[in-house]
Amino acid sequence: MARAEPEVVVDKFGGSVLRRPEDIAEAVALVERQRAAGLRPVVVVSAFEGVTDTILTAARVLLPDEGAWLREPSQDPESGLARETDRALATGEALSAALFALGLQARGIPARSFSGAEAGIRTAAAHLGAEVRRVLSRPLRAALADGLVPVVAGFQGIGTHGELTTLGRGGTDLSAVAIAVALRAARCELFKDVGGVLEADPHLVPAARFLPEVDALQLELLAEMGAEVVHPVAVRRARRGKLQLVVRALDDEAPQTVVRPSSRPEGGVLMLAVDRKERMARISLVGPAALTPELLPLPAHGEGAFDEGGLRVVWAEVPVASAASAAQAVHATFMGR
Repeated sequence: MARAEPEVVVDKFGGSVLRRPEDIAEAVALVERQRAAGLRPVVVVSAFEGVTDTILTAARVLLPDEGAWLREPSQDPESGLARETDRALATGEALSAALFALGLQARGIPARSFSGAEAGIRTAAAHLGAEVRRVLSRPLRAALADGLVPVVAGFQGIGTHGELTTLGRGGTDLSAVAIAVALRAARCELFKDVGGVLEADPHLVPAARFLPEVDALQLELLAEMGAEVVHPVAVRRARRGKLQLVVRALDDEAPQTVVRPSSRPEGGVLMLAVDRKERMARISLVGPAALTPELLPLPAHGEGAFDEGGLRVVWAEVPVASAASAAQAVHATFMGR
């Protein structure tokens, strides 16, 4: 009987858990434990926390009108300014990938860093928010077959026009999921500073509870309504590719959240998203239609609701100064138990 290949697991380490070189050392130790357990890890990394913002700040000093156009995604592939901004932004992830591979090699683990292009990530011809079209997985499969741990710079790829592209805010989630689906990985683990998924942002709602399991469609809708948990397109790709996501912290003993790719809204829970803009904040409640009200009891400047796949999203807009108190009121009314 043919011997089964060890399972592939894709690990995504975000900037929130890569604050210092010591954090890379902790992440490297985790990958070492995975290899010792017989897994074949593929690592996808973000830039160190704050590096991308620092690069953007520097670019805005140099650009006309302080780079106001940078807020608009999917820039013209012919734009020289957008091309150079993308190349500057991609250096943060490239640095993290090289250092991570260095840390693995220092522990005697064969590893190699890859740019997004070298890892086979192909995107549309656009800058600053390009769409991932496909992943040509042969380079990563070859590295795994050679016993290497591939370490991929997230948030980037190569466009159909042959130029480096970046994927927009949160794009490393998208890189990791696209790679995991292409490799048919057993799972994709997303490492976050807050660990698993909570029913609301704990910074705004201190009473928010941890969720050991959540429905992928619900998490996707929550992200679309502004919750900065996982990139909504990444969740959608995982759901459609039937890929299991795990949202967790570096600590193996800390609680983790499993994101179910199949939808079971009848057994779901309510979740709360808060999307804060300059003056207004949108408070959104997402959950099974049978449990979710048609309106939120808030003095709103605007409100609405829609249903999808057995789930309901109901939202209301309030002044940004009232966002925390409004979110806490909604949580206490509908989610306190």
